[in-house]
Amino acid sequence: MTGGSLAYVINDGLVREATERGLDVYQSLFLRGCLMIVVLAVWAHRAGHRVRDLRADAPARLRVSAEVVATACFFAGIVRLEFANAQTILMLVPFAVTLVASRRLGEQVSAQRYGLIALGFIGVVAVVRPTPGDFSPWALLVVVAALFLVLRELATRRVDPTIPPLVVALLTAIAITSMMGLLSVFTGWGEITGAAIVALVVACGFLIVGYLCAIEAVRVGDLSVSAPFRYTAVVGAVVVGYVMFDEAPDPLTWFGCVLIVSAGVASARADAGAMNQAGSHAS
Repeated sequence: MTGGSLAYVINDGLVREATERGLDVYQSLFLRGCLMIVVLAVWAHRAGHRVRDLRADAPARLRVSAEVVATACFFAGIVRLEFANAQTILMLVPFAVTLVASRRLGEQVSAQRYGLIALGFIGVVAVVRPTPGDFSPWALLVVVAALFLVLRELATRRVDPTIPPLVVALLTAIAITSMMGLLSVFTGWGEITGAAIVALVVACGFLIVGYLCAIEAVRVGDLSVSAPFRYTAVVGAVVVGYVMFDEAPDPLTWFGCVLIVSAGVASARADAGAMNQAGSHAS
């Protein structure tokens, strides 16, 4: 989950770079998606995977649909909101995923696990520091995106395990690219430059890594265990902002990053301890 979160952040930074080079945001997502489809289709073919009809797998259809709606809503809101506020809203996803996993999937969530998720969220707030005056009705779209991301995680958990992650990623890319292409018709296209294309090519690679890591993490591990690691996206955003956009972090930002990393490390150690304990009982 950590690798997937960081890959997503780098992808976002590169897409932003492409928009600063003159492309519209939906145009950027559409062009990146076209490249992703080609890469994933060739990869799936060489791996011997066959793209299956999803009509027989309701969770897979639900996952793809939720991803499309979440992407459309998030980018519709993010272009009209302060970045910090939108990120704070999305960071509610780990809380919601943990709660739903404990109620609907029967996962055992300890008080320690809830505490670590809360610690990570405090770190997120320290990093982004949203101001109430910046919120607008467009924030509701980001809330909707967050809800559909939770739905996506739950659906991913129930996808037929015989469907390879590569195929799930390909079908998701096809659906999202189709939607972004439709939206770009209404928002317009900017001039395509070489620098923008390079940024999108690299973004494509990172997003493929993000897709595969996130899908595998959700299908294999408990959702409540992976939840704190989602906060590493904020740490990655700080680094990407500094390296790519000269957004130097201040001491409070570093403090928030320490809290986020601490929550992730503590969660990993707690999970390792639980596995060792289970192994000793089994023997």
